[in-house]
Amino acid sequence: KAFPFVFLLATLSYVLAAHSVIKAWNLEYALWALMSGLIVSNTIGTPKFLKHAALTEFYIKTGLVLLGAGVLMSRLMALGMPGIFVAWVVTPIVLITTYLFGQKVLKIPSKSLTMVIAADMSVCGVSAAIATAGACKAKKEELSLAIGLSLSFTVIMMVVMPAVISATGMDVILGAAWMGGTIDATGAVAAAGAALGETGLHVATTVKMIQNILIGVTAFGVAVYWAAFVERDSSESGPGLVSIWHGFPKFVLGFAAASIIFSLIHSSIDGGPMLVDAMIKGSTKTLRGWFFCLAFVSIGLQTNFKELLPYLRGGRPLVLYLCGQTLNLCLTLFMAWLMYYVVFDDQLVELSGPEPAAAIESAEPVE
Repeated sequence: KAFPFVFLLATLSYVLAAHSVIKAWNLEYALWALMSGLIVSNTIGTPKFLKHAALTEFYIKTGLVLLGAGVLMSRLMALGMPGIFVAWVVTPIVLITTYLFGQKVLKIPSKSLTMVIAADMSVCGVSAAIATAGACKAKKEELSLAIGLSLSFTVIMMVVMPAVISATGMDVILGAAWMGGTIDATGAVAAAGAALGETGLHVATTVKMIQNILIGVTAFGVAVYWAAFVERDSSESGPGLVSIWHGFPKFVLGFAAASIIFSLIHSSIDGGPMLVDAMIKGSTKTLRGWFFCLAFVSIGLQTNFKELLPYLRGGRPLVLYLCGQTLNLCLTLFMAWLMYYVVFDDQLVELSGPEPAAAIESAEPVE
């Protein structure tokens, strides 16, 4: 009985996101869905009957399984080796460093909040935050805070970074790879890359697409670490397989299964690429978007700003995000220069080709 109301808020969020002015600023449905739920919960309060339909975890985990369908490992080589190094070397370094900095230096009490912010900022924004929050069993308030930080800085970076690249005369390929590895949302990366032209759009989206693949890997690693070292009984001599399995989020297995099944269809069946693209564009991508939108509405309905105040005390989460993003910007810029202009400089011509760009656009797994 409560679901139609939650669905109505989700529909309203999509309508707002589709407005021409709002769409030009790339303010996606996630922001409006979260805000709609927050307005209800922080004004009149979320009615008790409505909480039965605010099934945040169900919506999130179902959406993440569908997300796995768009992560095709067979397309990795077509996306370019330089981008693989930029995304897969910098991202784990930034993730681990940011987490340790938050725990050892800033002394943030909540380990799960630190991990969600680190994953949100270093991997690919909202989707990574959702997957990591499920893996480390973060509170809904912590996820809301991480998403709020990510969305706020995404809007700023997608406007400022192309301007900085143009003003400094930075090469288009270097600047685009830099943006692809640092701006959180894929849609914002595409918008920022397009400001640099077709080549910029292609390179930026390439790096982001490769980075998106780390969503499942990050969730898996965090789940194992959490079950083995964070939540295990201190009396145990070491992490056991049973404790790891009980603490492991099963949706990660669904994510991996969807990725494997769709990858096999893509590579082993005649017409597989066309079939997979049709299924992703026509069903899984649409359904995933709705599930994520319902999840954001539910998060908003279950979040009260008064409960967020303890997490904002001293401004440490904001400091963590700023320091982590600064490290991310510096390392990504250096790695992009090293890979594209030193190690793989002979591949620069290939990166501007139209066919790979089309393939990336059709395979884009997350908004």
